[in-house]
Amino acid sequence: MRKFVLLTAACLFAVFAMAQTENKSSVSISGDSDDNEVVVKQDIDGDDVNVSNVDIFDESDENEVKVNQQGENLDSDVEISYESSGNDVDVDQDGEDHDSDVLITEESMANDVDITQEGEDNESDVTIADDSWWNDVNVNQDGEDNESDVLVYTDSDLNTVDVDQDGDGLESEVEIGILSDLNEVTINQDGEDHESSVFIFVDSNSNTVDVEQDGDYSTSDVEISFGSDGNMIEVEQQ
Repeated sequence: MRKFVLLTAACLFAVFAMAQTENKSSVSISGDSDDNEVVVKQDIDGDDVNVSNVDIFDESDENEVKVNQQGENLDSDVEISYESSGNDVDVDQDGEDHDSDVLITEESMANDVDITQEGEDNESDVTIADDSWWNDVNVNQDGEDNESDVLVYTDSDLNTVDVDQDGDGLESEVEIGILSDLNEVTINQDGEDHESSVFIFVDSNSNTVDVEQDGDYSTSDVEISFGSDGNMIEVEQQ
């Protein structure tokens, strides 16, 4: 009887594995490659997986990348690094269980990144680091249980980050640290059960952070530490 049960379970697992679809797309632009246009579209139904990876590096400039994902278990990773500047990246995710990661690093300047997530259980992580300046990042999340994390650090200045969250169970965290100055971050949360945290640390000066929370059960925490001067923080709760 036990062998029959194990065999049945194995067969069901095999059928499930065969039924599940997984789309994977990888785009790499490197070696001083400029002015390219890339469009990625992934659309599947059911409990399936869409994975998109975009890497722009090694002095590759003025490239345009558009990623459109629809379905469940959406995963998008975008990395711009090693003096790659003036790139335009647009990621649009529609469905459930979204995960978007954006990394701009190693002296990458004036890049424009737009992230749009619609559905439930959305997560967006944006990191700007290592002498990366003048980058513009916009994150829009529409649905429940949204989470946004923004990290700017290591002498990364004059970046602009806008996060707009609409729904219930919203969470936003912003960290600006280690000699990062003159950055501008705007957080808008609309719905119930908001949570916003802002940390500015280690000689990070003259940064501007605006947090606006509209709804019930809002919580906002702000911490400025370790020689960070002249920062302006505005929190509005309605």
